[in-house]
Amino acid sequence: MRTMHMGDAGKVLLEIRQLLNDINIMFFLRHGTCLGAVRDGKLIPWDDDIDIGSIIGLHDLDVRSIYKAADRFKEAGFTVKILPTDFHIGVELSKYEIPVDWTCYKAFKGDIFQYPAVKIPVRLYESLRQTCLLGESFYVPNPAEEYLTLKYGPDWRVPKKLGFEGDIIDSIPEAAVLDKSGVLKKILKFLFPKKYVTRIKILGPDMMPIKMTEITIVGVSRCTTDQEGFAHFNLLNEDYYAVVVGNDDEREILYEEILKPGKNYSYIEDPNERYGRIRVLKETPN
Repeated sequence: MRTMHMGDAGKVLLEIRQLLNDINIMFFLRHGTCLGAVRDGKLIPWDDDIDIGSIIGLHDLDVRSIYKAADRFKEAGFTVKILPTDFHIGVELSKYEIPVDWTCYKAFKGDIFQYPAVKIPVRLYESLRQTCLLGESFYVPNPAEEYLTLKYGPDWRVPKKLGFEGDIIDSIPEAAVLDKSGVLKKILKFLFPKKYVTRIKILGPDMMPIKMTEITIVGVSRCTTDQEGFAHFNLLNEDYYAVVVGNDDEREILYEEILKPGKNYSYIEDPNERYGRIRVLKETPN
C-alpha cells in the first residue's frame, strides 16, 4: 500500500476545506482522516488517502450542490470522478498525487452505511463537533469516540498499520446485507440476470482453481466457489468493495477492490501475502 506524502496531503486537505467553505458545503472528516485527527491530532503517517464526507439532505446539501462542487474542483486543477450508487454519491478527487474520497451519503431510516458496510446513525452528524488538524478547525462526528468505536472497534485508540481491516469487518453484523435497491432495479435484475452477475475466479499459486472455499463481498453476500473455482455475486453498482477470501486464520482481506456488475475477475492466492494487498482482482474476459 502506497502512503501519501504528508506535506502534499495537508496542502490538499486545506485547499478542499477552502473550496467547500466558499460554496457553503459542510463536510466532516471520516475513516482514517478522522481517526488521525481525533486520536493523534495529525494525519496518520501511513495513510494512503484523505477521507471526507457529507450527508445528502443534512446541512442543506443536495445533489445539485455536489455536482457544482465537482465543477469547482475541476477548475482548481483536481481530477474528478463521480460514482453514484444506491447508498451514496462518491466523488473521487486527486491533486499532487494525493487521492481524496469525498462520499456524500444517502440516509436510510436514520442511518448511513460507511465503507465497507458499517451502519452509522445519522444523529452523530446532526451537531458536528470541531477538532484541530493542520492548525485549522475541522468537523468530525459527535461524539467522535462513538463513531470511531463503530467504525474501528473498541481498540481504535491503538495505532495499527496492518490488520485494522479485520477489526472493522469482524464488527459488522452478519445481517448487514445492503440490498436496498429500488423496485425498478429488482425487475431489471430479474429480466437480465447476466447483466448483474459478477464472477470471481479463485486460483492457487499453481493457477489451479480452488474449489469449495468461502468468498464474501462485505455487505453484499457470501458464497462458496464451485468446481471451476468461481464465486457468483449479484451487484447492481460499480463501486469499491471489500472482499474476503477464505475464513478464520487462512483468510485474506482485499479491502479496496473496484467491481462492476456483470464482469468476471480473477484472484491468485499468494501464501506469503495475507495483509495489505489492494487492487488484486483483475478483470478478465466474460
